[in-house]
Amino acid sequence: MSGPGDRISRRRFLDKTAKTGLVVYSLGAWSPISAVHGARSSPAAAKGPFRYIDKSKCVGCGSCVPLCPMEAITLANEKSSIDPNECAECGTCWRAKVCPVDAITPVQLEWPRLMREMFSNPLVVKKSTGVIGRGTEETKTNDATNRYKRGQIGVIVEPGRPVLGARFHDVEKILKKFRSRGYEVVSQNPVADLIADQKTGALNPEILDEKIISCVIELIVPDTSAHDVMTAVRELSGEVESVFSVSIALRANEQGKSRFEELFGRVYQLPNGKVNIGVAADVAKGGA
Repeated sequence: MSGPGDRISRRRFLDKTAKTGLVVYSLGAWSPISAVHGARSSPAAAKGPFRYIDKSKCVGCGSCVPLCPMEAITLANEKSSIDPNECAECGTCWRAKVCPVDAITPVQLEWPRLMREMFSNPLVVKKSTGVIGRGTEETKTNDATNRYKRGQIGVIVEPGRPVLGARFHDVEKILKKFRSRGYEVVSQNPVADLIADQKTGALNPEILDEKIISCVIELIVPDTSAHDVMTAVRELSGEVESVFSVSIALRANEQGKSRFEELFGRVYQLPNGKVNIGVAADVAKGGA
């Protein structure tokens, strides 16, 4: 049993409730469509350094604790609070509407902290690309965008997921690693506009300590550079402080074959797969 002074985090809460079968939290009546159109978007509010929980309203129910993907919300002394250093400003706690007294208080963020919301809130449209969420259409719609062509490899590096989140200094390490090898971030990627020094891949130093849930970094390299890409990834695994995932995109040839196994070695084939058909471009033009 936890005492009144004990601090309860998301991890401890889920560990306890999972063992007793008490995980009953819900996101409530919410859908991406309604959220995009402002049904539960952040209200106009005064500018502030970060979102917070109003302790004068908080009743200590702890409903917000398990919702934070960054474990920034804890419950102690019968009050919940948000650690501003660990908060990625994703807005999950507020959009879920679990607080019975509306104690979770969003604010209008200022530079450079607003970068957290820009890359962590899935309802924010990236200004540089006009795309919601990740801010890029990347591999899932490549059959419509034709971003990655035959003879090329699409390299998608995502620091921060799963679970840990990342700081922009992790993002900068990845950018510098690939830029030193002559590879550039594609212009349709929202990270491209954050690069202050195109020669080195360095970011604006003001944003380096800002925390985000994740971001997608896209590069296009010739397929002859496959082994160089893998070397860079192995080096990064010992340099980046957070977790990161790497996805590779290759176009099949006219016979439906791919050089994936030839380039990257043994491939594990799963019995089930996911296929995203890029019909959006045709629909937008009035096609079938």
